[in-house]
Amino acid sequence: MDRNELIRKIVDEKGAEAIPILLELLRKEDDETAQICLDALVQIGNEGKMALIDELKRVEREGIRNDITTLYIIDRLGDIHEKRAVSTLYSLLQFYDDENAQVVIYEALAKLGEGERVVDVLTLFLEESENQEFIDQLIMALSHTKSMKALKALVKLYSREGLDKGTKAFVLEGIQSLLMDRPEFKEVLGTLQKGDEILEKLYIWRKENEKNGD
Repeated sequence: MDRNELIRKIVDEKGAEAIPILLELLRKEDDETAQICLDALVQIGNEGKMALIDELKRVEREGIRNDITTLYIIDRLGDIHEKRAVSTLYSLLQFYDDENAQVVIYEALAKLGEGERVVDVLTLFLEESENQEFIDQLIMALSHTKSMKALKALVKLYSREGLDKGTKAFVLEGIQSLLMDRPEFKEVLGTLQKGDEILEKLYIWRKENEKNGD
């Protein structure tokens, strides 16, 4: 039985009755099982989503620090645009010492419409970081902010001397994501350093994708 079939079976046969065991498995089992549990809880509907939010509130209430499973939940709630979690996500930031974990929360907040409130700290992290994996994570988070500050930060990164081709390509993806959310940013992009070069590369990408789609 593949993953989708298993999730469908859980939801169809048990529905909301499965929530307690799904939450237990979410914490006790491996990453793949955790993702299955998250999928099932979301598909159960409002009760499943509220169970995830309540789990975050429990972590906040008990002051549990640096919990990885909580980050999985946060990431998923961001993906499904569950805005009821926003205030709890801000509270949970204090319980993570690692900046990578904090960025997971900031990215989820950006997806939930808090981009302008989190863009400054993400930009600061980007300016100070020399760790490539962390930079990639920040690019992704900034791409969800819908913020002009994020656009300027990504263009500045793209223009950084000695930046490798792989990171440049990832920056272009981030900028493309911003432009899809905020098409009006395109005019400003053309006025920035290397903005014309970026626009040209994005145009070529779009044409190649259209060609491959035919």
